[in-house]
Amino acid sequence: MILKNSKLRTLIWIFVFIVVFFLLASIYKEPLINGWDEWVMKHVSILHRAGLNSFFVFITNVASRPYQYALLTFFSIVWLFVERRWREPLVAAVCLIGIRIGNQWLKDLFQRERPSFDRIIEITGYSFPSGHAMISFAFFGILAYLLVQNYPVLQAYKKQVYGITGIFVLLVGFSRVYLGVHFPTDVLAGFSAGAAWLFICVMLYNFLKGNRETL
Repeated sequence: MILKNSKLRTLIWIFVFIVVFFLLASIYKEPLINGWDEWVMKHVSILHRAGLNSFFVFITNVASRPYQYALLTFFSIVWLFVERRWREPLVAAVCLIGIRIGNQWLKDLFQRERPSFDRIIEITGYSFPSGHAMISFAFFGILAYLLVQNYPVLQAYKKQVYGITGIFVLLVGFSRVYLGVHFPTDVLAGFSAGAAWLFICVMLYNFLKGNRETL
C-alpha cells in the first residue's frame, strides 16, 4: 500500500505541474499577466551592476548546452565503463535529450517573442517556455536524484544535495529574467514543464530497477 501511495503521489505531482504549465500558457498573453511580467522585469533591471551581471552570465552559461552534455558524457563514462551501470546513463540521456526536444517543440508551438528591453546578453529564438529553466530543472534534478540513489555517502546528505541543486536551478531561472532574455512567466512555465519531466524520468528509473517506489 505504501508503494502504491508513493507512485500515486508522483503521478499526482506530474499532473499538477502539467496543469500549472498549461495554465501559464493560457494566460501569459492576458494584459494583466503581461503587465506583471514587464513590471517584474523593470524592477529586476534596477539591480543591474557589473559584478552581478558577470555572476548571472556565469550562472546561465554553466546551465547551457555544452556543460549539460559534458556532465552527461562524464557521468555516462563513469557509470558505463567504471561501475558497469546502464540504467543511470540511459535515464540521464533520456531526460536531457527528451527535455531539449520538448522545449524546442513548445517554443515553436507558442512562438512568444523575447523581451526587447534591458538585455545584458543577446540571444535568438522564442521565449516561452524558458529552455534554461525547463532543462535545468529536469536534468540537474535527475542527476541529483541518481547520485543520491546510488551513493550511500550522498544519501546521508540528500537534503543538502537536493537543496543545493534547487538553489542552483532557481538562480538559473532568475538569471534569465535578470539578463533580460525571458519574462518571469517563461521561467515559471519552464520550471513546471521541467518538474513534470523530472518526475516522469524518476518513474522510468524506478521502473527499470524493478522498484515501484518513486519519491
